[in-house]
Amino acid sequence: MRRLRFWLRQVLYDLGAGLLLRPALITLALAGLAIGLVDLEVRRPTGRPDGRFAWMLLGEPSSAQAVLGTIAGSMMAVVSIVYSVLVMALSLASMQFSPRILGGFMRDRISQTTLGVFIGTFTYCLIVLRSVRAEPAFVPAVAVSGAIVLALLALGWLIFFIHHIAQGIQANSLVERIAHETEQVIDEVCPHPAAPMAAAPAALPEAPADAVVVTAPRAGYIQLMSEDNLLALAVAGGVTIKVTRAMGDFVPRGGELALMWPAAGADAGARAACAAAFDLGTARTMQQDLEFGLRQIVDIGLKAISPAVNDPSTAATCIDHLGHLLAHLATRESPAALLEQASPGGGAGRVVMRRHSFQRALDLAFNQLRQYGRTDMAVSIRMLRALEEIASATSAPERLARVWHHGRLVVAACGKDFQPEDREELELRLDSLARACAVEPPARSG
Repeated sequence: MRRLRFWLRQVLYDLGAGLLLRPALITLALAGLAIGLVDLEVRRPTGRPDGRFAWMLLGEPSSAQAVLGTIAGSMMAVVSIVYSVLVMALSLASMQFSPRILGGFMRDRISQTTLGVFIGTFTYCLIVLRSVRAEPAFVPAVAVSGAIVLALLALGWLIFFIHHIAQGIQANSLVERIAHETEQVIDEVCPHPAAPMAAAPAALPEAPADAVVVTAPRAGYIQLMSEDNLLALAVAGGVTIKVTRAMGDFVPRGGELALMWPAAGADAGARAACAAAFDLGTARTMQQDLEFGLRQIVDIGLKAISPAVNDPSTAATCIDHLGHLLAHLATRESPAALLEQASPGGGAGRVVMRRHSFQRALDLAFNQLRQYGRTDMAVSIRMLRALEEIASATSAPERLARVWHHGRLVVAACGKDFQPEDREELELRLDSLARACAVEPPARSG
């Protein structure tokens, strides 16, 4: 059951990350609606419509065919427009921000739904059009009217889609979306709040010299990892599994994924089951990889402060969201690196994981931005403000020490490029950060 859930999660994510599944489901639904409405009217012929709303129901076969043909043709024309808008948005986002954000556009549900609405309406019209005949005269009046309603709804959806794309390619909206996804990953990976007094981490077992290597069946980035499957395998065989790759790492074909010992419990079947607990793909994803979300925001910020773009306001937006994410991560407890459970045959099954750490995430978020943004005072001040927000969210001494480390480096990097008058606000921010980190403020530069 665990393996089935893991496999389903892989498949559903892969299917939802493209422009195939949702449009296909919407198309099938509208095709089924067309068949159902036509079949209903075939079984219960309505004849020529009459009554108060007769003008809404086309009773002439030629008129119905003209309306359905017009709607179907226009739907295919709009589909080409929708694809053109998507390609334009993808190209613009890739060049202006980062190629790594394209996966988010491909997963966008509104874009997927838009394609499904227009292709589904086209399919609906074709099915209804096929049922219209002149001899003997038959017009599925309700189904034809349904095509008109779908065409009007599709027109409204097109306007909404264009509005959505215009908003989605703006830097603020794009960074907000990535930050929201990253926050969800943080909550999944680190579900427990940080304890006031963190216990010392348990000593991790070292792999012996005869540990068996579990190799990757193909090359790719680690997109998903099943801890439950690894622990169940370790318990069943009474072995220890040490994962030697972190989430998001690239593994070549035949490269090391994990180590297993003792060798007696690491037969070919156990090694294959261990390798199956890792999902490898062509690119990093946001399933369990919180660092990938930070990486995307950092990339956008780096491009914004590059000499070719020179957009410090976008960089400031990225820093604001990075500060929020790191402050949120600072309130969460890092998951245990050692998973252990008693084995039915005696002993215990153990899994040693490579976990995300707060220090590594903080370094990823601010190292490159600090190095490339040292010539922009506004960017440096924004980083100090973000670091102060992070320091205010935690009381762990080791985390505060790392935050203060980055704050000192930000100020030191600006020493040669600015006059003392320009550095005044920067040093005031550093003093405020020192108080948040519970350290002594440094002496002012002369």
